[in-house]
Amino acid sequence: MRVATDIGGTFTDVVILDSDSIRGWKVLSTPASPDRAVTETIGSLSHISTFSHGTTVATNALLERKGARVAFITTRGFKDLLHIARQQRPRLYDFDCERSRPVVERNLCFEVSERLAPDGTVLSALSLSDADALADRVVGAGAQAAAICLLFSYKNPSHEMLLEQALRKKGLPVSRSSEIIPEFREFERASTTAINAFVQPIVNNYLENIRTAIQEAGGSDDYYIMKSGGGVAASGEINPVEMLLSGPAGGVSGGFILGKRIKRKDIITFDMGGTSADFSAIADHTPLWTEEGKIDELPLRLPILDITTVGAGGGSIAWVDKGGALRVGPQSAGSEPGPACYSRGGNLPTVTDANLLSGILDPMSFSGTDLTLNSDKARDAFQPLSISAGLSEEETILGVRSVVNANMLRGIRRATVEKGIDAREFTLLAFGGAGPIHAAGLARELGITEVLVPPMAGMFSALGILLSDLRLDFGQTLVARWNTNTHEEVDNVLGQFKEKALKSFARQGLDDKDARFIASLDMRYEGQGFHIPIVYAKEADPKESFHQVFRNRYGYSMEQGPHVEVVTVRLSAISSREEITLPDVTFSATREPIGKRRVLLSSGWEVAPVYDRSGLGSSFHGHGPLVVEDEGSTVFVPPNCEIFMAEKSCLRIEVNPDSPF
Repeated sequence: MRVATDIGGTFTDVVILDSDSIRGWKVLSTPASPDRAVTETIGSLSHISTFSHGTTVATNALLERKGARVAFITTRGFKDLLHIARQQRPRLYDFDCERSRPVVERNLCFEVSERLAPDGTVLSALSLSDADALADRVVGAGAQAAAICLLFSYKNPSHEMLLEQALRKKGLPVSRSSEIIPEFREFERASTTAINAFVQPIVNNYLENIRTAIQEAGGSDDYYIMKSGGGVAASGEINPVEMLLSGPAGGVSGGFILGKRIKRKDIITFDMGGTSADFSAIADHTPLWTEEGKIDELPLRLPILDITTVGAGGGSIAWVDKGGALRVGPQSAGSEPGPACYSRGGNLPTVTDANLLSGILDPMSFSGTDLTLNSDKARDAFQPLSISAGLSEEETILGVRSVVNANMLRGIRRATVEKGIDAREFTLLAFGGAGPIHAAGLARELGITEVLVPPMAGMFSALGILLSDLRLDFGQTLVARWNTNTHEEVDNVLGQFKEKALKSFARQGLDDKDARFIASLDMRYEGQGFHIPIVYAKEADPKESFHQVFRNRYGYSMEQGPHVEVVTVRLSAISSREEITLPDVTFSATREPIGKRRVLLSSGWEVAPVYDRSGLGSSFHGHGPLVVEDEGSTVFVPPNCEIFMAEKSCLRIEVNPDSPF
């Protein structure tokens, strides 16, 4: 039995593969103790062979500033590195704006007398007595974890390792920059290391609770965690900072795998759950990546999937601002108390309440979680909102749906148009509990003509985690002009990475015969501040590849100009897991609709047929308005749209961008 879980703000999704059959369900998340929903689910299962998990625990600890008291240790003269930052304003013309505060208090920033040259040569050595003395000061200041980031330590980690030994003797968990991110750009490296130290104690405790539950259920001693960069790795083989986008990465990874199987090379993934909506692009079968992400405006320098998140989910709260305008989110009702219709104490109007009152959602939509949606409580929550907005109930419901769609449109455009991607040429892959409800409306606004709803859409991120390969990522700053000697140095670094990867795979009990390695170089023209990633292969000239990629991106290149230099060497080591066959429709005829109900459209109320997705055959074809109810999600097909059964049990919605709903 292979099991995967994905924790969201409202629901925790569970998918299991047992005897070649896949099934999934949702349970309510437990925000006060995030691991409880997972451990209770594990306890209800038996004979777990492998367990994979996506979680928001690291993200929530950072956003809510509920991590450890971190001591930041750096080279003398750089004590204020985290607080000076890059001198970039969050909003250029807002004189009252405030930057997100670092995770380290200024009185917990320490300096040490040592110095390395840019090439790693020791200019001023660090003594053992100085390291021990500093460790005493750090413990005396009440630090619960330590982050070490010395100048140029990515070239020579010896001083950082000496400090690490001294601090570990005092019982402190230590995050060392030369281990976590041996790359240049001091502020980003320091920020990433400090974040790792900040979330490490809470993440380690969380992971240990899950490990205990798995062992008690008869599972193995270790399990897999979804990484922010895609792919999974054993929980003991990754740093906590690599888990910051763990949950959303599962959906993108699932979209990438599904896209290859159904021959869709250009996809926009759209995951809308109870708290947020996540968007990412897959162009020409390649997910978009970045090494310069941000969480709560704090830099995170790691290879991660380029995911845009907006506070727009089923639990997003609708409200009226001081100017009388209707707003939705980013505040969310979450799972506790949840939307008003959950009857769990919530009394504020949410997107889920609007979808229930508009007839799109059935009161029994979440029956698998023992929730019956209460229309009366939803209506009671909407009455004060309608009065404040000066609108009728129907106008308020339509307004909430329109506003949340507008919020998500901005998110999709940030994930595509602002990165030079023409969304009209892409397929919108909609999943999550609420994504398939809003997808067709978003597609029409974007000029997208095809929406796909994958199988197990409500639990698709968990399914993506179950499908994902094992992946390890390595990086090392080099900064050298490209020439023959550089070629040899690059190969030497890649050889070291490969050796580390094979040792890690061996610790995880994996056969290295299944491993494959993807090398890349971050390259730039000498004097440039930023770089372009180039796939590295011995049979191709990286310098020529860089010129071509640069020309394609910017419309010109400088073959006769500045030297080309290698900035960072990277290697991804991937070990494929046993491929899972996705469920497919085995019958052609479609059962009759299970019922009809009135749905609220911009033109007024209209009766729409309701289908059960499990009863749809391969020849299914319908015209909107139409509702398809699925386990964990609902699909809404607006007027002037058609829906078909496509390959791999996907539902395909054809959208006419020129026709109003």
